[in-house]
Amino acid sequence: TVVYTDEWKGYKPLKYAYQHQFIKHSMGQYAKNNVHTNTIEGYWSLFKRTFIGTYHLMSQKHLNKYLNALSFRYNNIGLNSNERFILSVSNCEGRLSYKRLIA
Repeated sequence: TVVYTDEWKGYKPLKYAYQHQFIKHSMGQYAKNNVHTNTIEGYWSLFKRTFIGTYHLMSQKHLNKYLNALSFRYNNIGLNSNERFILSVSNCEGRLSYKRLIA
């Protein structure tokens, strides 16, 4: 796994477990060859807008489901709403009851 970050010191231990490359925002560097944080910053921007504008509250219990839905949306960002809906429904398997959902 390759991890790209900025130069924040909290990321330094990553070098012991991953291939870690970073850019220096503090020096005005925002990309170096293929190294950048634009993609993750775009994802977190979408996450914040979704949280503030749509959900307002995400329980810890279901946080993984919110993030999975958001990841699906982000990974299919080039599709319009109708195409994304058709793709999501075509990937459904079986029925999810309300009782199972809230369990």
